[in-house]
Amino acid sequence: MTSIHKGKFSSWLLLGLTLISLQISAQDNSSLTKDSPVIPADKFDRGTPLRSLEGFLAAADMGAYETAAEYLDLRNLRGDARDLTGAQLARRLDVIGKRAVWADINEMVDDPTGRSNDTLPDYRDSIGIVVNGENEIRLYMQKVPGDNGVSIWKVSNATVSLIPELYQAFGYPEFIENLRRSLPAGSFMGFELFKWVILLSASISAYAAVFLIALAIRRLLHNAEMPSHQRVFSFLILPFGTWVVLMSINTLANSLGRGDTAEQIQRMSPFPILITVWVMFSAMGLLRDIYSTHLNSKGRPGAVVLLHPAINAIKLLIAVAAVLIYLDQLGINITTVLAGLGVGGIAVALALQKPMEDVFGAVTLYTQQPVRVGDFCRIGNQTGTIEEIGLRTTRVRTLANTLIAIPNSILANEPIDNISARNKIWYSPMLRLRYDTTPEQLQQILNGCRELLSSHERVLTDKQRVRFKAIAEDALLVEVYGYLDTTDWAEYLEIAEDLNIRLLEIVANAGTSLSLPAKTLHIEQSAAAGGLPVD
Repeated sequence: MTSIHKGKFSSWLLLGLTLISLQISAQDNSSLTKDSPVIPADKFDRGTPLRSLEGFLAAADMGAYETAAEYLDLRNLRGDARDLTGAQLARRLDVIGKRAVWADINEMVDDPTGRSNDTLPDYRDSIGIVVNGENEIRLYMQKVPGDNGVSIWKVSNATVSLIPELYQAFGYPEFIENLRRSLPAGSFMGFELFKWVILLSASISAYAAVFLIALAIRRLLHNAEMPSHQRVFSFLILPFGTWVVLMSINTLANSLGRGDTAEQIQRMSPFPILITVWVMFSAMGLLRDIYSTHLNSKGRPGAVVLLHPAINAIKLLIAVAAVLIYLDQLGINITTVLAGLGVGGIAVALALQKPMEDVFGAVTLYTQQPVRVGDFCRIGNQTGTIEEIGLRTTRVRTLANTLIAIPNSILANEPIDNISARNKIWYSPMLRLRYDTTPEQLQQILNGCRELLSSHERVLTDKQRVRFKAIAEDALLVEVYGYLDTTDWAEYLEIAEDLNIRLLEIVANAGTSLSLPAKTLHIEQSAAAGGLPVD
């Protein structure tokens, strides 16, 4: 029995809570309905400034100017506007809106009472300001009586009266007007038929101009059959020509004026960005090929290795920038995307710190070129021949025929003695003569060494000298100084061997010899100390 009462109580409690929630929801809906403005019912949906202006633009975009005239206040017109029909005024206002220079465009409100935070009367709202020469003309929407006794919004009659004057400034030239009249009415993708004819003619003319320029450049090149020259011609007539046509169409379309449909298509279309990226990629590939050919002709094939990753890195940056630009064009807030890229970039940079140090070291090696592939050099305590300079390491073949890999970050900061880079080899033996060498013998040795250096065909004449340099503790030092005309180490050893033998012959012919690095110790013992007298 107790459980039954508990079940009934729970059911009534649930029903009560449900009724309370429904009552609260109904009160909320009634308050929202009470606060929401009531938009007057109208055949053309002209109850608010925003809806009236959007309706005019939509009708004009479809070429339905009779319908677009329903959004204009045609009462009490002044001047030349009285001689034009509503459809003519609507078409001309549409052209003015697309081609005029706007100094300010106001945001329309979806409220039948209009904008409340301006200084205009309650029955009038500003559309924006058009610059006509030195004058700034403001265009208005105005609340007028509707057919069924309600108030609706239209383009004010004062603004409609200004249409003929503004059309003289922003309308089409006479030849375009004649073309428009000669073609049937109609539009496709927001463009009237006469605009399509103009755009097609302009694109053909632009591509023909690029093609003629490419042919002229090809004629100016002496050898047009060279692969690099053919690549230049292909670049001009295909990606660059397509880009010029696209830019010509875009510029001319802006000048002719785009409708709402054309604006939406232009904003959503990725083709302008894709073609621009294609042109940039093709231009970088062309420059890479031409510069690679130049480096190979200069005997720098190692630097070509750096071009490919550098170009790829630049292409990656361009691709990322293109994606961000397209997202912004779609109306997506890219601030969050950039913030995410920044955080991710920091993480990637920390993870790739050491590899990037090696890559930048490779850049230093390729640009400054302290060593090249095939050079014989001394790096720290390692001596050998450079076999490969990669992006991360440099491979060196040592004298022991082992292969070591040195990180480029270390190599860029390590002193490098490039033996192969010298154009001559220093020869500087030091003759250590005995102490008993007489001055005459010393002079004979000096003269013989000087004659040897000056007469030898492989000893360069500049900076050669032979001098009695010093009297050391255990020898008389004669310095022989000069440079041998060779860069090959094996050949240097052969020439130095011949010179060394001749130097020994000069010393022997003088009647003396070289001194050994030794010391002579003289011991004296006095008689008082009990020693024997020394004779």
